[in-house]
Amino acid sequence: MGLWNTLANLARWTMVLPVVGLLLGAFYFAWHALLEAASALGQGLEAALPALVGAVDLALLSAVFLIFGAGLFELFIGKLEVPLDNVLAVESLADLKNKLGQVIVMILVVKFFEKALAFKPQAALDFLLFAGGVALLSAALWLARAKE
Repeated sequence: MGLWNTLANLARWTMVLPVVGLLLGAFYFAWHALLEAASALGQGLEAALPALVGAVDLALLSAVFLIFGAGLFELFIGKLEVPLDNVLAVESLADLKNKLGQVIVMILVVKFFEKALAFKPQAALDFLLFAGGVALLSAALWLARAKE
């Protein structure tokens, strides 16, 4: 029985490695989001908007890494005692999946609007397809919100 407990503890603590890697990735993307937003501030509004959308994309990617790392820590190692308990608290793998899914939907929204900034319609059908994309995006957000 003692050997199994030792192996279980060893397996549990090996999860520290991916958690540390994910947290380092979160800091990396957060740093680059800050740099991108700071570089956009010196530009005019027309030029700053795509850079700021890119900064939001990087910030959301940082959030994915942070939520995933904190979720793995809570599932395998121990409870986190942080003031952002409601955001980072993970009770099960399904809970972690739901939290990550919501952030990933937001990343897709930002990517859609990043592409929309470069959108150059040529015909009426282009506008119709763009409106359909916005409608599908709205439906995805509504479904993600209704799942809570």
